[in-house]
Amino acid sequence: MIEFMHNGEKYIFSNAMEDFVLERVRSKINDDPDMCKCEKCYYDVCSLVLNGMDSSKYGTSPEGAVISRVPLDTGLSASGMISVEIVKAMDIVAKNPAH
Repeated sequence: MIEFMHNGEKYIFSNAMEDFVLERVRSKINDDPDMCKCEKCYYDVCSLVLNGMDSSKYGTSPEGAVISRVPLDTGLSASGMISVEIVKAMDIVAKNPAH
């Protein structure tokens, strides 16, 4: 996320898909009693998921406003695909933790 000023108003430039994945990974890890909850494993899972995805959804919005996350094409099929990628990445990290 990058913050910038335009005409006296603070804006945020960010990748909405990244924000979406970060939230989903945190939730999935917290729900899995066998998964390590350390920050290193969390970010390793996030990296694997984001590197394996084809789409980025960059946008700008005024500070405090939510970039339209749902029109990321996170319909049921895309959301399910992301969930599958998260589970695969969690399995990889759980079997090969980098700590």
